[in-house]
Amino acid sequence: MAKPPNIFRILQLSDIHAGILDFHAGYLLDKRFFGRLNQAVMRHRRLTLDRIALFAKLQREREADFTICTGDLTSIGSAREFAHCEELLAEVLDYAGENFAFVPGNHDAYVRQSRPELAEAFQRLNRGRFGLDELPVAFPTGPVEFVLLNAARPCAIWLSTGELSSAAWEKLDYILAQPASTAKARVLVCHFPVCDHQGLPLSWRTKLVGYKRLIAWAEQGRFNAMLTGHVHCPFVQHLGNSSALAIGAGSLTIYQSCAQIDINTQTGEITAEILAL
Repeated sequence: MAKPPNIFRILQLSDIHAGILDFHAGYLLDKRFFGRLNQAVMRHRRLTLDRIALFAKLQREREADFTICTGDLTSIGSAREFAHCEELLAEVLDYAGENFAFVPGNHDAYVRQSRPELAEAFQRLNRGRFGLDELPVAFPTGPVEFVLLNAARPCAIWLSTGELSSAAWEKLDYILAQPASTAKARVLVCHFPVCDHQGLPLSWRTKLVGYKRLIAWAEQGRFNAMLTGHVHCPFVQHLGNSSALAIGAGSLTIYQSCAQIDINTQTGEITAEILAL
C-alpha cells in the first residue's frame, strides 16, 4: 500500500552488533577481552546479519523519508568493525542519502582507546553535519526536529549504563525550552531508553543515569517521541503520564525487528509500529 501523501515516514534500526572475531594482545588489558569472548561464545551464533538487506528492501517498499540508527553497530567499537558495518549498511545508506542519522551505543563507545574511531565513523554516518562532541544537537528535517543525544561512555566491565555530562544536560534543557522552529514534532534520538519493553525501569547495570528528567520533560510537553535502542526486545510505550511515545526498535539482527514512525505533516500526530523481518 502506498504511503499517504501527508505522512513523513521514519524507519529505525538498532543494535546490529556486527563484530569481527579478531583478537589482539591489547584486548587482555581492558573490557575488549570480555566483549570478544561474549561475541565468540554467545552473540555470534544469534546474529542474523541478512536482515540488514531485508531492512534496505523495506526502506523502498515503505517509502522511508528518513532512516535512524540508534546505536550498537559494533561489538567493541574498533575501526575494523565500523568499516565492516558500513559495508553491511551500504544499501541502507545509499537509499537514505543525506536522510540518515546515527547515535552511538555503549558497544560503539566500548573503551577510551576507540574514541577516535567512533568520532570518525559518527561524522561519516551523519554526512559531516556535526561532530560527536557537538551533541546534543537539534536539526530540522521536513516536519520533524530531531534532537540527537550521546549518552554512550566507556564504563566498568560489569556496567552497560549511559550518562550525559552536566554540560550536555544543560544544553539539552536549553534546546527543549525553545520552540521547535517550524517543525510539527520534536523527536529525541538516544541509544539508551527510559524503560524496558514492559515499561519498567532498567536495572542499575543498564540504565540511563538521570532518565527521570526526560520523563518529566515529556510530561511537560517538551518533546513528542524518543527513539532508542539498547533493549533488544522492541516496544512502543508512553513516556510516564505523557502523550509522548517511547519507541525501541529492538535488535535488527537478534530479534529481527525495526520500527516505523509516521508523522502527519499537517497535525504533527505520531504513530509507531514494530515491524518484524
